[in-house]
Amino acid sequence: MGIQDKGAFGGFRNKTGPLVGHIVNGQNVITSVPAKSSKPATAKQLDQRRKFGLVTSFLSWISGLIDKGFQEREQRQSPMNKAVQYNLLNAVTGVSPDFTINFARLKFSVGKCPLPSNMGAEGMPGAKINFVWGISYESKYGKDTDLVSLMVYNAEKDRFVVLENAAGRTELGFVLQLPADFVGDTVHCYLNFISVTGQVVSNSEYLGELIVS
Repeated sequence: MGIQDKGAFGGFRNKTGPLVGHIVNGQNVITSVPAKSSKPATAKQLDQRRKFGLVTSFLSWISGLIDKGFQEREQRQSPMNKAVQYNLLNAVTGVSPDFTINFARLKFSVGKCPLPSNMGAEGMPGAKINFVWGISYESKYGKDTDLVSLMVYNAEKDRFVVLENAAGRTELGFVLQLPADFVGDTVHCYLNFISVTGQVVSNSEYLGELIVS
């Protein structure tokens, strides 16, 4: 049964006869009920499903970063859809059926905010990581007031540590505390910059992998 929320001329939700109503990015969308196919999926289709599942599962854990990192004015695609599309094309590697994420090519943000020079991440005793970056000069899209966000992914435990707005651009560094049980594990480190208004982001940058000490 379909449900009309806004009278006779409004859209409807759920199924009504051969039609399905739903809301996409705030707009009422009516589509036909998809026909069931009796044909088995091709190898290419199965591979695409595996890749899609891999990427969506990974990115779902960092949706907060994605919402800001793939924002785009007047876009009809959601930030998550844009991020999945980008990383499907650029950050999946491996041979069927063993696909994996290419951590060096993974992006959780894409934008015009400039990245500083000499960025890096270094392990410190006590399960800490020292993130550093160089001096930047103000420009149309980059300001001294920009904020840095940090992400660390522990592939062995499949866990993330994310700290948004950890420090200002002019601070040139930040020491991130990781959980104690990360000691001895290999982690992947990333950062990005975002304007203080939250409207302009940089590309996220992969800083490499290190062993937590």
